[in-house]
Amino acid sequence: MMAKMMRHRSLALAGAAAVLLIAGLWLSFHRSSHQGDLGGGVLFEDLAPALGNISEIRLSKGDGSRTTLRKQSGGWSVVEREYPADTGRVRDLALSLARMKIIEHKTSDPASYPKLGVEAPDAPAAASTLVEVVAGDKTWALIVGKNAEGRAIYVRKPKEAASALAEPAVMVEPDPKRWVDRQLVDVAGAKVHDIAVKPANGPAYLLTRAKRDDTDLVLSPVPKGRTAVSSMSLNSQADSLTALNFDDMRPAPAAAAPGTDLATVRLFDGQVFEIAGRKEADKAFISITAHRDAALAAQFPELAGAKPAEKPAMPATPAAPAAAAPAGAAPAAPPAPAPPAAPAVPAHPASVALAADQTTERLAARAKGLEFEIPLYKYESLFRRLDDMLEPKTPPATKAPAAPKSGS
Repeated sequence: MMAKMMRHRSLALAGAAAVLLIAGLWLSFHRSSHQGDLGGGVLFEDLAPALGNISEIRLSKGDGSRTTLRKQSGGWSVVEREYPADTGRVRDLALSLARMKIIEHKTSDPASYPKLGVEAPDAPAAASTLVEVVAGDKTWALIVGKNAEGRAIYVRKPKEAASALAEPAVMVEPDPKRWVDRQLVDVAGAKVHDIAVKPANGPAYLLTRAKRDDTDLVLSPVPKGRTAVSSMSLNSQADSLTALNFDDMRPAPAAAAPGTDLATVRLFDGQVFEIAGRKEADKAFISITAHRDAALAAQFPELAGAKPAEKPAMPATPAAPAAAAPAGAAPAAPPAPAPPAAPAVPAHPASVALAADQTTERLAARAKGLEFEIPLYKYESLFRRLDDMLEPKTPPATKAPAAPKSGS
C-alpha cells in the first residue's frame, strides 16, 4: 500500500513539473514574441546606421505645442524660432533614441496608457509627446511618456499596442526656447578695453583699461569730492559679457522704447558690441549689434606667446660595436646618409597673430532684429548707475553746540 501511494505521489509531482515546464516555455515564447513586436532589445535597430542622414526631428503634444529641429547647410535650427539650435542637445537626443533599449514590457491596455503617459498625443490633456525622426524617406516615430526615477522612461510605438519601460531617459519637451542655442556672448573680462554706459536715468560714465596688460579698469568721470569703489568692484563689470546666455527671444521693437539703457563694450582685438536694454516688470531684455574697429585692433596688436622651450633631446644610446665580419665576407654597406633637413620658412606676420575671436560674426548672423531676455543679475551688472560705482558720500561733520557763556 505504501509503495502504491509513493508511486501515485511521484506521478503527481512529475505531472506538476511538466505543467510548470510547459507554462515556462509558453511564457518565454510569449515574452520573446512580445519583445520582437517592439523591435527586440533596441527600440529602433535601424536608426543607428542612419544617424548621419537625419534631416529633421519633430516634437509635438496634443495641446498644440511643437518644436521642429531641421538640419540645414549651416547646421541645426529651430524652425519655429528661425534660430540656430543647440547642436549638442540635438545630437544627444538622436544618439539616445538610437541606443534606447527595453528594460521591461508594460501594458497593452489603452485604458492604462494614461498612467504611463503613453496615450495618443491627440488631446490637450494628454501627457505624451510624439517624437518623429526623419532620415531620407523613412520616419521613426515614438510616443514618449512619463519619466521613471530619472534613468528610464515609458514609451510606445504609435502603431503598436504594447508599451515599455526603456532607457536612457530623454528630454523631449516641445517648447522651442528649450532647443535654441542660448549662448549669446562669452567674452573674458580681461579682453575688455573700455565700457561706455549711458543709463536711461543718470549721468553717463566710462570704464577704461589703457593697456592689454593692465589689470584694473579706471572710472571717469569721478565727481568732485567722491571716490570710486574698489578695483574689484569696477572690474566685475567687464565680466558682464562672460557666459552671457539668454532665457528667451522675441522680435526687437522697431524703435528704441523710452527708458532704454545703452552700453558700448570695446575689446582690445577691435570687436565692438553696442547693447540697448530695458526692463519690463521683473524681466530684462537687450538687443545687441556688433562690428569690428580695425583702428582699435591695430592700436593693440596681440602676438602669440613665445614658443615654449623644447625639452632637451635625450642623449643617444651608444650603438653596440658591430660584430666582426667573418673572414672572407663582404664588408657591410655604410649607413645611408640622412636626408637633408627642410629649410626653415619664415613665418608670415599674419600667422603670428592669435586666431581672432569670431563673436562679432556670430552675432551678425544671429542677433539682427531680435531682443533677448537675459537674467536680471546680468542686466544689472552691465547697466550699473554711476552712483553705484562710487563710495557712499561722507556725511558732513556736525558742529558741537557752542558752550554757554559764563554768567549768562
